[in-house]
Amino acid sequence: MNILITGGAGFIGSHFVKKLAKERPDWNLIVLDKLTYAGNKKNLEGVKHRFLEMDIADEEIHDVFSTFGINWVINFAAETHVDRSIRYPKAFLETDIMGIFNLVKASIERKVSKFVHISTDEVYGPILEGEASESYPLNPTSPYSASKAAAELLLRSYQKTYGLPLIIFRPCNCFGPGQYPEKLIPITITRILKGQRAIVHGNGHEWREWMYVDDMVDIMYRLILSVECVGLTNVLNIGSGFRLKNVSVIESIFQSLSVKPDIEYVNNRPGNDYRYAISSENLRSILWRYPEESFEKFREHLAETISWYKENQDWWKDIDISSNIYKSGEGYVR
Repeated sequence: MNILITGGAGFIGSHFVKKLAKERPDWNLIVLDKLTYAGNKKNLEGVKHRFLEMDIADEEIHDVFSTFGINWVINFAAETHVDRSIRYPKAFLETDIMGIFNLVKASIERKVSKFVHISTDEVYGPILEGEASESYPLNPTSPYSASKAAAELLLRSYQKTYGLPLIIFRPCNCFGPGQYPEKLIPITITRILKGQRAIVHGNGHEWREWMYVDDMVDIMYRLILSVECVGLTNVLNIGSGFRLKNVSVIESIFQSLSVKPDIEYVNNRPGNDYRYAISSENLRSILWRYPEESFEKFREHLAETISWYKENQDWWKDIDISSNIYKSGEGYVR
């Protein structure tokens, strides 16, 4: 089997590559990554794979399919950070929509037998009450989530029109070692370790659903082997059911570090969705046993994550983490 993993040097992608290499050492893993600020080849050290530095929007990607005889595509490649999408929306359209168009076009031409796309629970927009099942309307509210929703619609049209063997995952928030310090947990950890104040948008009462990265890639791996690419309903939420307010997450980090809370409250970013909550009933029907988060497990996983950032400061110490937070008045760039 020749497996193309795009975005495989990023956070979740690299953890997935490690999982696949461990479970399927006989498979040929071709990892393709543009190596933007969030991609790092060091994330793949010690893992057997073939690495290609390339943008999924490059026309040369068609040669990759013919050269390596690609059987499956697993797409993690994306621009993903909401704050960055507010400043630089064009980059999100270029990668998350046009890049996907280029990738799926090559996949159709080379007749891959499985195309797995990693989307996000943010395509549903804010869920004020209850939970969003896979049939819930898409209601994106940021350039990031809009680009991911658009990519899903494009892919599903290719499934119906051209027979693309498609599976779409909509995971909840993910955290763990090696995540670039722009998302809530890693940027809070690294700011505290640098002696800076934690940043909270608005009052921090927005709810998010959390899952540890090793649990998430384990679920994705088992689903990819379990789910057949037939029909038009292969969209699956991947959630934990464990939800916390943003400010509670930050307070938990301070507690894990045994540091007195020191928080700077800034104006809320535009379109900051109040609550994400997805139903994972369909996931449970396929995988009757899978890792579920609880507050105790969250604290354990948080401690493991903090330990990694303490032990790997050379990995992040030179990053200007202050520039990764949207603050009121910065506005639209391009």
